[in-house]
Amino acid sequence: MSLSANNALELSKSIIAEFHRHFTQEGVDNHDHVMAIKRIITATCSHFPNESRTIEKKLLEYAFELFAEEWLRLAKEDEDEYDRQEELEEARRVFFRTYKAEEDVW
Repeated sequence: MSLSANNALELSKSIIAEFHRHFTQEGVDNHDHVMAIKRIITATCSHFPNESRTIEKKLLEYAFELFAEEWLRLAKEDEDEYDRQEELEEARRVFFRTYKAEEDVW
């Protein structure tokens, strides 16, 4: 049975969503969360070398949307007033710096 890149993309999104649900319920730190996402994306891309950049981009966008949603939810809980744009920028910085550098930014 052959798996198309589109099917793999959808399967990986569902895995990322399930990991995201687990991480948010269990209170896993950002580093472990992002590194798990990176492993999922890397594994998916390794099976589709000719489409790996597109797959990585789409999965990163999806994973970041989930990450940012949770980041904003927590910021709203922690602060009476918060700057949504500022929080999104901080979430983006943490997510992508961790994804690219493999280091915890805290």
